[in-house]
Amino acid sequence: MGNINITDFHTNTLISITTSSRKLSRSAATGKRARNSLKSVGFVQNFFSELTTEISAMVDRFSSRAKHLLHMHLASGFHRYLWCLRHCFINDYMAMIQEGENLINYVAMNSVAIGKILEEYDEVHCSVNGQNFRRMLQAKYLELLQSPWLIELSAFQINTKESKYAVSCEDICECSSDFSSGEPTITCKMSESVRAEFNLTCPICLDTVFYPVALGCGHIFCNSCACTSASVPIIEDIKTAKPLAKCPLCRQAGVFADSVHLAELNLLLKKRCKRYWKERLYAEKAERTKQEKDYRSVQTHLVMGIM
Repeated sequence: MGNINITDFHTNTLISITTSSRKLSRSAATGKRARNSLKSVGFVQNFFSELTTEISAMVDRFSSRAKHLLHMHLASGFHRYLWCLRHCFINDYMAMIQEGENLINYVAMNSVAIGKILEEYDEVHCSVNGQNFRRMLQAKYLELLQSPWLIELSAFQINTKESKYAVSCEDICECSSDFSSGEPTITCKMSESVRAEFNLTCPICLDTVFYPVALGCGHIFCNSCACTSASVPIIEDIKTAKPLAKCPLCRQAGVFADSVHLAELNLLLKKRCKRYWKERLYAEKAERTKQEKDYRSVQTHLVMGIM
C-alpha cells in the first residue's frame, strides 16, 4: 500500500462536486418552470440515485484504506517486517501517521462538499429534498462522519500524538479523548465547521466500552455485551451471530456480520484507563475460561455418548 495522495482524493471529490453542480445549473430553469412535472421528478430521482452511488464509492474507498492502514499500525512480527521491507524502511511510521491525517482530511472535505451540493440543490429547487436526503444518509450510516473507521483513525492520532514520529503541521486535526467525566468520549475536530464526537459508553452495561465493537448500524458495544445480546459465546467471533440477530439498541437485523472490532480504540483505552482495563480483562478471562471449560465438557459428553 503506497501512501495516500490527498490530492487524488480531493480531485475525485471535486469531480463529483463539479458534475453535481453542473446538473443543478442545467436543471435550474426546468426546476423553476415545472417542479411538479414528470421531467422534474425524474431528475430528482436520477440526481439522488447518482449522488448515493458516488457517496457509497467514497465510503468504500475510505473504509478500505483506513482498515489497511490501521492493520499495518497494529501488526507485529513477520507481518510488520514485510510491510517495512515493501517500503524499503524509509520513514514508514511517519508515512502511516501522515496517511492517517490525509484520511481524516478526506472525511472533512467530503462532509463539506456534500453539504454544499445538497444546500445548492434545495436553493435551486426551493425544496427540502436535500435536507431529507442527508437525514437518510445519516439514518443508513452512509456519512463518513459516522464511520467506525473515523473513530479508529481518531484513536490512532491520539495514540501516536506523543510519539517522536508525530507530525507537526499547522492544520493538523485535533483528536482528543475524555475518560474523566460522566460520559467517556472521543472527539475529532477537523475544521471550524466539521467536528465528530462519539460516546464510548456501552448501552448494555452502561460502562466504558471494553474490546469495543461497532455493529453495521453504527452502534458501539463491548464485545462481550454484543456477544451476549446475540447469544454468541465470547470465545467465538461476533460475526458468527445469526443473520436475524438484532442490534440491542435500534433493533436492526443483520448488523453483526458487518461489525468492526475497534482495536485502535481498545489500545487507547488500555493506555488511558489502565486500572479499569485490567479489571475488565481479568473478568473477561475468567468468563472465557468458564465457557471453554463448559464447551469441552459438552464435547466430551457428546463423544462419550457416540461411543
